[in-house]
Parts: sequence; structure tokens; C-alpha cells
Amino acid sequence: MLVKKTIDSEEIVAAIGKMADAIATAHPKADNLVLAGIANGGISLCTLLEKELAKRLGTSIPKAIIDISFHRDDIGQNPITKEVQATHMATDPEDSTIILVDDVLFSGRTVRAAIAEVLTIGRPYQVELAVLVDRGNRRLPFAANYTGIVEDTTPQQKVMVNLDLDKPTESSIEITEA
Repeated sequence: MLVKKTIDSEEIVAAIGKMADAIATAHPKADNLVLAGIANGGISLCTLLEKELAKRLGTSIPKAIIDISFHRDDIGQNPITKEVQATHMATDPEDSTIILVDDVLFSGRTVRAAIAEVLTIGRPYQVELAVLVDRGNRRLPFAANYTGIVEDTTPQQKVMVNLDLDKPTESSIEITEA
């Protein structure tokens, strides 16, 4: 694959900081706030975002893992992998603001599936969306509340996010031609 663009760790760290600033501004008391990383791409981002939010708000934010495997609309073409991460939410979503966290927003299908999974657990007060990269080309009417990086891509291009929790300086995003 031909690499069209690489986004380095410095820009990624700045983007996550920008997202944390926006969330902290919107939720200064962090009351009933839950960060929910969408498996698999959103889990690492959720961890990094929670660390940044804890610095800004002076308190840790509960985290959750949302597994969308059973709500995907392409399950016939992409069978459920063996590495399924079970949905785990330490707090009751009732009356909580759930911020779904994912690495890339593309068609909107993942967001739809994540919302469906959250609603099987309970009825949150509010659901918001935080994404590191918004690449456009939506097929469903979803928009992120908090976005780190906006990249105009074609539907044929691939956006690959590598977030290294142990060595953040080695994190990168590559946009490649298919």
C-alpha cells in the first residue's frame, strides 16, 4: 500500500489534548461521566483520554469497554473474531453521560452499533462521541462532539491508527491508498 500521509506522535498528543480540553469544558464537574472505548480501536484512545481528563478535572473518570460485535450490520461479510472483548461498564449507565470513544469515524456504522450495545445495558441520560480522526464519507447521520483531527479521505483510502500506550512517541496514524 502506498502511504499518502503520516501523522506523527506530536500531532496525536496535541489532538488528544484538544479533545480533553473540549470535554473538560463541556463537563467541568465530570458528574456521571463515563468514557466508553469502542473495541478495539477506541480502547487505547479511551485510556489516553482519561489520563488527560484526570489532569484537567482533578479526578478520574470511569471507563467502559463497548463490544459492538453482535450489533454490526456487516456480520455476514465479517464474522465475529475470536478476540471479542465483552462489554464492561463499571457503573450503571442510567442517568450517566456516556462518551463513546473511537479512533476513526468513517461511515457511522460503528457508532450506530455502539449506541445499540449501550442501550442493551441501560438508558443513559446522554450519549456523546469523541473520535481521534474524522475522515468524512458518512453513510449514517452521525457527527462527533469531540474531534482531534479532521482528514478528508476517499472511501477507498485506509486510515490506520497505532496508539502505543507504553511508548507514546511511537504512536502514528497512516493514511494509505488501497
